[in-house]
Amino acid sequence: MSMNRQLLSFKSTHMLLIILVSLALFACVPGGACGGITRPAGWSSGVVQDSVLYTGTMQGEIIAIDAVSGDYIWHFEPSIGEESDRAFYGDPIIVDDLIYVAGYDGYLYSISKSDGSLWEQPIPIGENKDSVVGGVEYGEGILLVGSSDGSIYGFDIEDNSNIWSFETGSKIWTKPLISDGQVFFGSLDKNFYALDVTDGSLNWSFETGGAIITSPSKVGDTVLFGSFDGVFYALQAESGNELWSFTDAEGWYWGKPVTTETHVYAPSLDGNLYAIDIDSGRLTWKVETDGPIIGSPLIFDDWVIFGSDDGKLRVVSSKTGASQKRCNIGHDLRTSIVKGDDAIYMGVSNRSIIALNIKANGDPDEKWNYITEDQNIDLDRAKAC
Repeated sequence: MSMNRQLLSFKSTHMLLIILVSLALFACVPGGACGGITRPAGWSSGVVQDSVLYTGTMQGEIIAIDAVSGDYIWHFEPSIGEESDRAFYGDPIIVDDLIYVAGYDGYLYSISKSDGSLWEQPIPIGENKDSVVGGVEYGEGILLVGSSDGSIYGFDIEDNSNIWSFETGSKIWTKPLISDGQVFFGSLDKNFYALDVTDGSLNWSFETGGAIITSPSKVGDTVLFGSFDGVFYALQAESGNELWSFTDAEGWYWGKPVTTETHVYAPSLDGNLYAIDIDSGRLTWKVETDGPIIGSPLIFDDWVIFGSDDGKLRVVSSKTGASQKRCNIGHDLRTSIVKGDDAIYMGVSNRSIIALNIKANGDPDEKWNYITEDQNIDLDRAKAC
């Protein structure tokens, strides 16, 4: 192994340790002593509907913000279970008039979209209510969520009953993908699974050389995901047969890849974004950053937009990776990027949420910056871009 590769491997390992320690040992609540109650500082991203952004905060809340003005609408804070476990890493989803979100505390919450009130009593996920990192998904009348107890659970959306569960060999930190009657997800046991969505029976599994935290994507009959063995995989969805594997990365994969008809864009903890041809698995281009890329990128017209732990948001051509535009936000960018009607949104490690317009030439232009602790837009700071 070259010195360069050893250094990058060390950086990826160091980054993983930071993430795992933050999940296991928690971060002190701001304003309080470290000897008091502590809780994990989640980095949930969000969803935009009807010009409202619904997202998690690092304070362990779900908030609704006017996506145009950045004005506060409502917030929801869990009040059951251990306070030290109240955080959200998985993204909220919207089904009709309700928001569903899985908490790190091991509960599945349903919240009114209009006012943030708790719609029904939270559903315990698994017998021991172990932590949830990957988030909830919905399809074919079933809510699906993986747990750190090693099982994935299917809940009937009508009566919240647990209709099936499937056990793997280790923690499940991926958000599952539902497509064409199947559920796709990975586990820290190094295996990738495809289940029948109706009853949770196993269709096939595929073993990799490392833990799988990346949530998968799917184009046609091809399922795409990365592993902690440093390999990015393309599998045939019906059979689980390997179509190709990409081995050029010098780090591990955490963030969910995004796709066009021709390419998959895979973020890596080695600090690179890789554009890979979906048919051949060959590298088309890569963009280097100075920090791990944890969140999922966003396809926006002809641009790919992504953040990095180097504190910079980048906008690059989806075809060539060139025409690189930047916004120096100055803090770790770990959440996935969300698209609204005319802007993009993402959480920042300084406990703010930033909204940016993307001009036709790719230039990012800050729209507003919302401070989650103050529930207000920061009017005093200079724009990042």
